[in-house]
Amino acid sequence: MFVLSGRACNGSGPHDPSSFSGTPVKAAAAVTGYEMKRFEKVYSDAKTPGERDTWCKGEYPVFSGGAAASSINRMVAAWIADSTALSPGEGYSGPRTPEALAGHFLKVYDKDRQETGMGMPYQFELSGAVLLNGTKLLTMQLSSYAYTGGAHGMHMTTCFVFDAATGRRLVIDDVFVPGFKDRLNALIEARFREERGLSASDRLDGEKGGLFENRIAFTTNFAMTPSGVVFLYNPYEIASYAAGQTEIELHYGELKGLLKPEYLDVHRDQVP
Repeated sequence: MFVLSGRACNGSGPHDPSSFSGTPVKAAAAVTGYEMKRFEKVYSDAKTPGERDTWCKGEYPVFSGGAAASSINRMVAAWIADSTALSPGEGYSGPRTPEALAGHFLKVYDKDRQETGMGMPYQFELSGAVLLNGTKLLTMQLSSYAYTGGAHGMHMTTCFVFDAATGRRLVIDDVFVPGFKDRLNALIEARFREERGLSASDRLDGEKGGLFENRIAFTTNFAMTPSGVVFLYNPYEIASYAAGQTEIELHYGELKGLLKPEYLDVHRDQVP
């Protein structure tokens, strides 16, 4: 038996997961409005009433405001269906909404439990936040945690930067000037050393640095926020699982000459 509850929040403010230090902003008068949609499904085998160890829950933004909003909603739904533990795999022909996939997630657990007799629960949680909602750009993130067996669960956060007028997802080459890579990498390394208390000669893969390699470069997982550009590295990308997520934030003033001029003022382009 599967238990479902759902609700939609108005656009007065976003969910603020602790996994990201960017400051979400309200959507009261932005070009694209949104609401937070919530889902939750809990597993019960009818033999242990109230058992809630296995569950699938989350909330994510649903945007309104025309063709751009529809494009963003389709991309968000596709990412949830294809790039998280909710991905149903080959052979699945049912609906691909987060709500439907949550039910499928529990069905997979029920099948695995009956076939293997395993006692460990499966768990999945999704949290979304809108970090910047302006007339030029819309930035959001989706963070997920999944446990489907093994030594530990897995956390992952993905950032999305959209053109607010068209709904097109922007990549890093869209917002930085040509030839930005070496200069941006130098800024990122300098900020990492500053935050870790490393000198210019300390190795990044040493005890204090904690990276896999003696280097750090920009990632394409980036967010444009009211305060700057954040580069986010998930566990195992540049450091161990125990190190958690690594964030590097560069303020807009530091990026003059690197960001395209039309994006240097996005910190002013937001809901008060």
